[in-house]
Amino acid sequence: MHSPASHKSPLSVRKAVSLSALVAAGAVLTACASVPASHTITPRSDLAATQSLASENGQWPAREWWKGFNDTQLNTLVDEAFAGSPDLLAAQARLDKALATQSQVKSALDPDLTLNGSVTATEQSLNMGYPAEFKTLLPQGVLPLGRITLDANYNIDLWGKSRAALKGAIGQAKASDIEREVVRQNLAVAVANAYVELNRLYETRDELTELKRGAATKLDLYQARADHNLEPKDTLLSARDDQQQLDRRLANVDGAIRLQDNLIAALVGAGPDRGLSISRPQLAPSEITTLPGNVPADLIGRRPDVVAARLRVEAAGQGIKYAKADYYPNLNLSLSWGREALGLQYFGQSDSNFGSFGPAISLPLFHQKRLNASYRSYEADYNTAVATYDQTLTTALREVADAAGRTKSTTGELAAAQGRHDTALQSYELSKARFGKGLATKIDVISAHARVISVENEITDLKAQAYRDRIAFIAALGGGYQSQN
Repeated sequence: MHSPASHKSPLSVRKAVSLSALVAAGAVLTACASVPASHTITPRSDLAATQSLASENGQWPAREWWKGFNDTQLNTLVDEAFAGSPDLLAAQARLDKALATQSQVKSALDPDLTLNGSVTATEQSLNMGYPAEFKTLLPQGVLPLGRITLDANYNIDLWGKSRAALKGAIGQAKASDIEREVVRQNLAVAVANAYVELNRLYETRDELTELKRGAATKLDLYQARADHNLEPKDTLLSARDDQQQLDRRLANVDGAIRLQDNLIAALVGAGPDRGLSISRPQLAPSEITTLPGNVPADLIGRRPDVVAARLRVEAAGQGIKYAKADYYPNLNLSLSWGREALGLQYFGQSDSNFGSFGPAISLPLFHQKRLNASYRSYEADYNTAVATYDQTLTTALREVADAAGRTKSTTGELAAAQGRHDTALQSYELSKARFGKGLATKIDVISAHARVISVENEITDLKAQAYRDRIAFIAALGGGYQSQN
């Protein structure tokens, strides 16, 4: 006779099972990892610039802004740079890599289908604990084992992990594409600045040649006077030193022109022989660039480096979503179907078929530290991208303000220099008039003319600075780029 305790009712069994299930579920939930609190920073939007960058009714630059200098040779050089610059080729390679990564990540959203097949020679051990009477039923000797399977696997992506990875890869690819635009603009700026310097050197050589001509005439006059003991020797030696100094400066400028030709050739991705065919620039007078309207707001979509930095932030944000999905269960659907036979003569029979299909779920248990470390790593990448964006935007606004300030400063200096040139020219004309009346010497006229050339040389330097200011202003305003988003 059994005691009452030895028999449990079905209700008691169900309660025990339910209790066990609750305990197990509680243990699982306790072991599950939880998403930590966010430590991300926010991109800045409080950079005050409306007063410093107030509208001056200017226009945003055109994309091919260098054509505004009306120099066909400059246009050709920029086109050559775009076609052959190693910097642009490297930027294109970075874009190609980003697009390849995007395609690779996108494939994770597609079902994975694999066909596998194998034939192996197999010999079954007969000493595996089988009863002696069964050994005769086991495969004897070496037999071919044939197997062919079609395996499929599909991740349901319940928590958007793969989608976040794809969005991040797309953002990185877009950023790489726009960064190619940054390289393109930097290259155009470098070629244009080098060309402006070449123009300055040619004009400086003209002015030095004119000064040398006057110095030679002055030296001849002093020599004639010294021959008649009408001029002290030290004056003659001083005039000769002035001429030698001009010879040295001319030689220096000629060397600088050759070096500038070599620099431009290198910028367009060619050898120094390309520099030999560069002729004297024929730049149109520089126009004064003014600020367009709503610069602080519109610059975010006009500067390619700012747009690229913002895309990097958005891509890094997708990385956080990618890491966050690791905290949740992962669901896969798998299918395996095929044939397997010990002995190839049986491979064609339907009895060799086998297969399986069903869902598989994985839940991260006791992985808190590892998942947290990964999550914080992606957060750090995001914060780095935000800091880079903030710095890029701050630099962009400063560069616009600097360019606007330098433009006004150079314009004022040019006006003052032009006034000095007018004064020097009037003095020169008066000296010539006095010389015609016998009230001044030829040396007085030459000295007055030298003062005119000296001021013209200052104007040449200031005009070159005006060109550089215009180029810097155009680059600071984005070089004609405009985001399509």
